Amino acid sequence: MSDTIKARLCERIDNILGSTYDLNKVTRKIFKAISKAFDTGNFYMALYNRRENTIHFVIYTIEGKERQMASRKFSKGLTEHIIKSKKPLLINKHVRAVCKKKGIRPVGKSAKSWLGVPMINKGNVEGVMTVQDYHRNNAYSVEDEKLLMRIAARAAVVIANTRLIEEEMRTKKELAMLNLIADRLTKSLDGDKICENVTKSIRQHFPHFNVAVYIRQNGELVLKKRSRAYGEAVRGKRLIPISRGVIGRVAKTGKIMLVNDVNKSKLYRRYSKKSLSQSEVAIPLKITQKTIGVLNIESNESNAFDENSVRILELIADRLGVALYNARLYEEAMENAKEFSVSFDIAKSLISTRELDDVLDKILTSIRDTFGYSNIAIFLIDKTKNELYMRAAYGYDPRIQKNLRLKIGEEGICGKVAARGKIFYAPNVKLIPYYVEGKKSVRSEAALPLKIRGEVIGVLDIESDEIDGFSERELRMFSVFASQSAIAIENARLFDETKALSLTDALTRTANRRHFDLMLETELKKARGYSRPLSLAMVDLDNFKKFNDRHGHLAGDKMLVHIVRTLQKNIRDTDFVARYGGEEFAIIFPETYNSAAARVSERVRQAVEKERLSIRGHGRQRMTISIGVAAYPTDAETLADLVGKADKALYRAKQTGKNRVEVFKE
Repeated sequence: MSDTIKARLCERIDNILGSTYDLNKVTRKIFKAISKAFDTGNFYMALYNRRENTIHFVIYTIEGKERQMASRKFSKGLTEHIIKSKKPLLINKHVRAVCKKKGIRPVGKSAKSWLGVPMINKGNVEGVMTVQDYHRNNAYSVEDEKLLMRIAARAAVVIANTRLIEEEMRTKKELAMLNLIADRLTKSLDGDKICENVTKSIRQHFPHFNVAVYIRQNGELVLKKRSRAYGEAVRGKRLIPISRGVIGRVAKTGKIMLVNDVNKSKLYRRYSKKSLSQSEVAIPLKITQKTIGVLNIESNESNAFDENSVRILELIADRLGVALYNARLYEEAMENAKEFSVSFDIAKSLISTRELDDVLDKILTSIRDTFGYSNIAIFLIDKTKNELYMRAAYGYDPRIQKNLRLKIGEEGICGKVAARGKIFYAPNVKLIPYYVEGKKSVRSEAALPLKIRGEVIGVLDIESDEIDGFSERELRMFSVFASQSAIAIENARLFDETKALSLTDALTRTANRRHFDLMLETELKKARGYSRPLSLAMVDLDNFKKFNDRHGHLAGDKMLVHIVRTLQKNIRDTDFVARYGGEEFAIIFPETYNSAAARVSERVRQAVEKERLSIRGHGRQRMTISIGVAAYPTDAETLADLVGKADKALYRAKQTGKNRVEVFKE
């Protein structure tokens, strides 16, 4: 095969990047491209899932016919050997003997010749690509190995980037679904409606799952709602004794149970001969430590529940458990006291707030305004020091709020509650030897653990200036409120973590590298689709290392922020600035030829040179930048090539004196 054909093959694979965000379609396109230059009659492509440690065969052909191959757990096969070694393997004869010598256990039909190569991107194995010959020895050469390695390297980049985008899109979809479910659950306090909403929501996201909700009543589990997909598998008002079957066992133990193959489980019970279920996951619905029901999901396929789907179902069960318990208490409250309905209104309002500080403020304000207690605090756990710290408070001296820390299990009522995970009520704090005083006027204290799936994340502490200041009803209401608060706090934490992984650079508050990659890919697709130009400028600070060495890294960070602001002030509204990495930035110029991009870049360069930055102890300091400009389609056809050409122009600007703009030239 000529070098030209090889280059075209690699270019075809490169062009697949961004053409679709569906991984299956991407692998199909890669296979189609390879088939034009390589014999793929006996070929397979396997993708490696590092998190689940499984291998998924996306393409598998034997004698020119495509076969469906099941995914498998990581074993000692030839594919796994390549993944572990990260090296190609060429066996031209005695395949079985060579495998035995290397400790490999081949799976499937035995070949005469076998060639496999890893698909590696940034040191991570994305999968394996192989060709086989079942009739000839010495079917493959070292040149074949080199070519397949070259193809695999390009394919790995495409697959890795598609996986990343697919994962981001999936995460967004999951967050949207969880927000939708939370919204639906809080719109009703009717237990039947809540169960209907959650089964409908799960089926929308997982259409192949059968969903049922059981509620614990008088020592039995009562079927509250089932999805229609069950058909005749469950009839009428199904009652299940506690501890019977998978569902009963979960209700008794309060622990999630996953059955990948119900035919191998002694606990599984088919409640109808027509049931087609092959796998099942049952999740307890909890409030504090008490199991109030079970969310049961079944599938007509074995091994249907992966780690991610189980995690999502657990999050749904958390919300469902609280919602159902709220509904039950609401029914009781409407019969006896107006205060109960107020507590649920408070709990519902928490879900609308995502910022942690806002959530904590909402909790404190709600307790104060609804119940009238003025000494309220929320402690969160510092795992590194095994301590509780006062994260938010109302009614305490700010110095106490800032400095008070309690050793878990050793200091204070809250410290004991954090260790034991159970509510503690002290009618008279003076009788508690380990009580830690926060305010002299306090006489009684109620401390409630904040829990998520059995794990204590903090303590809600309410104090009264009266001895025995809390009624039994109030303590019960506080317990419900603590459960709501724990979920609201955890949601806020997850929201903060999501923001930390967003598309914004933490230092400069401009777009980060991930955002740049996505934006450039989008703009390049637009440019191709509408036959419009697109320019890219790579910007690098001149002598920035010397500046850091002379003035320190804090001054360097300040200078980076200053440069970003200067760039943003001097580009057009349609242009896009991102921090590419370190002291390097990028500017995307949509629908712009390189000549116009060069003019804007020159304006930017002059502005940076002109505007000085005041550095404490060093006076006003100046920085200059070098810029390299390249354009699509005049200089480059692909994303990687466009970045590469702009980098080359930047290198030329650096080599020819710095503080200048260079447009790419061959």
